[in-house]
Amino acid sequence: MPFPVPPPVIVPASQTLPPLSFEGFRAGMPVADARAKIIAGGGRLNCKATTDKRMKDCTGALPAHGSLPAFELLISSIKDSSAVIVFSTSGSRRFSTIWVKQLTESFGRPNHDDKPKSLSSWQWIRQSRMLRVVERKQGVRWEASVTLTHGPLLDGLGRP
Repeated sequence: MPFPVPPPVIVPASQTLPPLSFEGFRAGMPVADARAKIIAGGGRLNCKATTDKRMKDCTGALPAHGSLPAFELLISSIKDSSAVIVFSTSGSRRFSTIWVKQLTESFGRPNHDDKPKSLSSWQWIRQSRMLRVVERKQGVRWEASVTLTHGPLLDGLGRP
């Protein structure tokens, strides 16, 4: 069901745009800060080293809180900074409509793409960072994810 889209956010040239974020998380934040937010929210996060010593893969979960569902979490870190943060959830309720409305109010109109088979995505890009919401209908269930990506961290990875 479509929802009303507010007009684009107009920011004076002298003012910087707010960094892309979701529920207080932002790409590039230190993993220690992300872990503290997750634990404060009653969740958990476990990290393990990868074959590249500069990187770690972290998995965890956040319980449902207020209007938010329970999330599975994935954080890929480079030099202890969150290069990619993925929140994913599934269930009978459709959450992406609420998220997209709130994010549009904060960050302006997103790029939007609808694919066959009930797949939709919304994407904001700012200062080499990206925030993407993806939803898919799987039978009677909705699967949704929010991904925060820090381009400079990923681009700077190069060879070990």
